[in-house]
Amino acid sequence: MDALERAMLYGITNFSGIALIAIMLISRRNTSLKTSEKVYFDSTLYSIGVLLFVGSALWFCECSTEPFVVFINRIMAVCYSAILPIIGMFYVLYCECRMSDEREVTRAKKTIFLIPVILNGIVSLISAFSGIYFDIVDGKYVRGSLYSIPFVVMFAYLIYASVMTFLTSKRQINLTKKPEFLYLASFSILPILCGLVQMIFYGAEVMAISMVVSSLIVYNEIQNKLISIDPLTITNNKWQLNRYLERVGKSLSPQAMLFVMFIDIDNYRSIVRSYGREAGNEAVVEVATRLKKIVAGSHDFLGRISTDRFVIVAQRPTFPAAEITRTTYAKKFEDLGQQNFKAYDLNISIGLAGAESVSNMDEVDLLIGEAEKDMKKIRKVAKRFSRMSKSSLYSGNYYEEDE
Repeated sequence: MDALERAMLYGITNFSGIALIAIMLISRRNTSLKTSEKVYFDSTLYSIGVLLFVGSALWFCECSTEPFVVFINRIMAVCYSAILPIIGMFYVLYCECRMSDEREVTRAKKTIFLIPVILNGIVSLISAFSGIYFDIVDGKYVRGSLYSIPFVVMFAYLIYASVMTFLTSKRQINLTKKPEFLYLASFSILPILCGLVQMIFYGAEVMAISMVVSSLIVYNEIQNKLISIDPLTITNNKWQLNRYLERVGKSLSPQAMLFVMFIDIDNYRSIVRSYGREAGNEAVVEVATRLKKIVAGSHDFLGRISTDRFVIVAQRPTFPAAEITRTTYAKKFEDLGQQNFKAYDLNISIGLAGAESVSNMDEVDLLIGEAEKDMKKIRKVAKRFSRMSKSSLYSGNYYEEDE
């Protein structure tokens, strides 16, 4: 295979990869999740796209020995060496974001991850004149003595990302999140294997396209996540709740019962009428934030099933144990409100229902319905108690004035 045939082959392959990346980026732009993790994943895709383009350009430049083409070849070679660790860095930042509860990466970590990229970029630029990473001889790309360094740096990033996400998956007690981190851990396998092949066999331009394949795997996981996540509160939605209840309900141990806590925001319509729709959304997000803090570190499942309604699914040995959990969660919700939310009174009512097993969707709906009925009973009792307290207070004030 001569230089032109090889350039045409890799050009068609790489530009097909670029087309796939463009499709992923365009569809990602239409999602409502505008978070740091989206920025880092999209930056990973952009970087892979640049690598694909540069890789194709290198092969096409080898078809000519014209001085200007040789000059372009050197620029492309610099870009190729510099971009490899950048891909790894952006993917690590994306994984760090996914592993963090705050969905942010600290400035210290960003700095640490950026240092190898900067150093490699400087050496890549120097290589255009010194031949450390590469040289252009008679119009052809020739590997330098340290050509493997950019690959090794990128591998280090990818291995770090895989190890950390795999360990996070092992530590994850929420069954719905385990597969997410396993997908992230699997991203590095194919690029590392293909990268080693490319390092050993000159002309085997397979690593960049392997990154596209790995990106498709992660992209598929992201799309599945969007299907199962409520975009306003970033909690599980009704679809994911039904899946979880049906799956867990069939595998309950004999020592445990499945309980649903049905949570409704008190006076939500009054909040919307008095403060507006934006304030209503703010209240829903605040409730979700508190509930996520409450269930963090437990096996309990949190989901939003309608505008102002949430559920927590828990496994407990007995109904009294579940009652204690409900009381504890209600107290924690109130305590968090005293610290974080001052705009207006934000209260919730919690209903409780349990079952020894759940085998189909009808039983799932029945269990949620029973918890909702219990919530309404609890709310009626609370309102009656509130009216009685106000009546006693007014009566007390009246006699006090008489005295």
